Amino acid sequence: MKYQYFINLDDRGSFRADVRRGDCNGETVFEIRAGNELEEDETSIFEDGYLKHGRDLAGLENYLKDLGIMKEGDELEMGQ
Repeated sequence: MKYQYFINLDDRGSFRADVRRGDCNGETVFEIRAGNELEEDETSIFEDGYLKHGRDLAGLENYLKDLGIMKEGDELEMGQ
C-alpha cells in the first residue's frame, strides 16, 4: 500500500503534518506536531530523534513501520 505525507503548516516555529492512506479513502493514520503546535509537556518526533527534519521521508517511513502503522513493502511519498 502507498501512503502520502502532507505538510500542512511549516512556518515560524509551528509544524503540523499528517500521513494518509493512499487508497481512495485517504484516511489520516498518523499526525505530527512540533514547535508552537505542542502542549507544554509534549516533545516532538524531531526532539525524540526519530526524524532529522520535516521532510525526512526515510526516517518517517522507518518509524511508522516500527509502530506497525506501515508494513514491509508499503511505500511513503510526499502528497500533493
